[in-house]
Amino acid sequence: MNYNEFIKAVDKKLATMDEREKEKWIHNLARTIQENERCKFLNSLNGENNCGEIIYDIKEIQEWCEKIQNGDIYFECSYCEVYGENYWRDYSYEYYDTYEIGKKLTFAFQVAEDLLYQKKYEKASVLYNLLIDMVFQAYDSDSEEIMELGIEELVDENLVSLNLKKIVLNLLYAKYQTSNGEERVQAIYSYIKLNISRDIKLEEFFTIGPEELVGIGVFLEEWIAFLKCEDGDLAGNLLFEACMLQGDIEMLCDTAREMVQKHPVLYLRACEYLIDERKDTECEKIGLEAISLLNEELNIRGKVADLTAKAAKELGHTEVVWKCYKAAFHSESTLNHYLRLFEAENYENITDINTMKLRILPEKSFIDFNNINNQMKINNISLEHKKILRFFNGEFDYIYEECKKDKTYLGWSNNSKGIFVPLFILYLGQSHSLSKAGEKLIEGLKCRLNYSNDDDKNLVERFFIWKDKIKITSEQYEKYITWLHSEVDKRTDAVVGGGFRGSYYKAAVLISALGETMESHGNIGTKINIIENYKKIYSKKRAFKAEFEVLK
Repeated sequence: MNYNEFIKAVDKKLATMDEREKEKWIHNLARTIQENERCKFLNSLNGENNCGEIIYDIKEIQEWCEKIQNGDIYFECSYCEVYGENYWRDYSYEYYDTYEIGKKLTFAFQVAEDLLYQKKYEKASVLYNLLIDMVFQAYDSDSEEIMELGIEELVDENLVSLNLKKIVLNLLYAKYQTSNGEERVQAIYSYIKLNISRDIKLEEFFTIGPEELVGIGVFLEEWIAFLKCEDGDLAGNLLFEACMLQGDIEMLCDTAREMVQKHPVLYLRACEYLIDERKDTECEKIGLEAISLLNEELNIRGKVADLTAKAAKELGHTEVVWKCYKAAFHSESTLNHYLRLFEAENYENITDINTMKLRILPEKSFIDFNNINNQMKINNISLEHKKILRFFNGEFDYIYEECKKDKTYLGWSNNSKGIFVPLFILYLGQSHSLSKAGEKLIEGLKCRLNYSNDDDKNLVERFFIWKDKIKITSEQYEKYITWLHSEVDKRTDAVVGGGFRGSYYKAAVLISALGETMESHGNIGTKINIIENYKKIYSKKRAFKAEFEVLK
């Protein structure tokens, strides 16, 4: 229940109560108040503020802030080595608060809060703005260098103890009380964009302060109109929150249709809400609408399709489920989405169509770690991931030829052979269950394959469903198994022969899994023979030989 819904429900209930019922309710509430809150409760009954008159000179705080900005008052620091649990040493700064900046800063923020609760909103707003914008200097006497720290960094370094969320909420409240119209929404948006405002919800500042905010309905209308003109994930998520506060799911869906080109995230948020509320029919309807309206290349369309499929599955609408599965892969070409397609009876037609799409997908040249508009991300994949999908499409000869070009046998954790050699071994095996070695291979592949754990089936389940559908000839098997034997042999020589003790287990897992695959084709005793052969070759490597015992 959001703030507006709660307040309306309270007002409605109070309107039905007579004076005696209200007195009884207040009495029962008072009975449960903790001792340290009783004075505050009595003051609220008397309509009094909970803080006394400010007697501190605000100008003195401003002068202190000016000294900070001029560098007359600063922190001291020194560079030092830090040794953790691992072998490698790290470096960090130790800070010294000679001028008691932390203590005085805490006091200044308390003064700002006192001003707020005395309803001196303009003064509180000015002081809060001054304090959160301050940049503090830290002087390193050894290097004679000066570093700059913001409020958040002071908290992170334990130089001051502040509730940053409370500070931002108080600032938002003060700004709401001292401005209106476009000036107010622009200022509030600029505060919410600050790093220290992470995870703050709009309605949270409606519930604080010495008095109830008036005109929230008008503000929300202005806020929504403003956000419709802003780009980015922040604006989109704030728009979702505002729509739910102002008009619930109906308003959200209407706004999603209106802003489909600018804020597609609204459709995703609508589906998430309906799924959480177990409104599967409504989710399926709005999800299918979104799939038809959203740009087919948007990743977020794939996420909407996922949720729509989930709702359709609950409703038993199989055709809709498969329509959503195809749309999900088309818009977000992940391995999860691709392997799901193999569960369809006509998987050949579905995968053929989507493979054509796969070949023309743009390849990512870099990873963007600071994208502020993820809702507009276009479907693209890395070259490595495209090869992974081509492997699962049954293009084994292509992958085989690509791997043969690679003559490296170390560093497989960052090399494509570290993916495809294990995949070939697992695929060629005829067993429908995994040994300990097979489990180790799968576990090592999960991250490299970028397989999401949010799927309703795990990687092993999906792998075996896929494996039963994709067949090869006996000639292909012989070609691949001969190559794998050579790769495992060279990999073992590089790792064990090179003395890379920390990776001995990797070689042992490959050897064991390869032997199991060959045994599954009728070569009884192959696994033991292969293992014993390597034990003999590396007879002096006791740590290597011990790895095979773990896999029994």
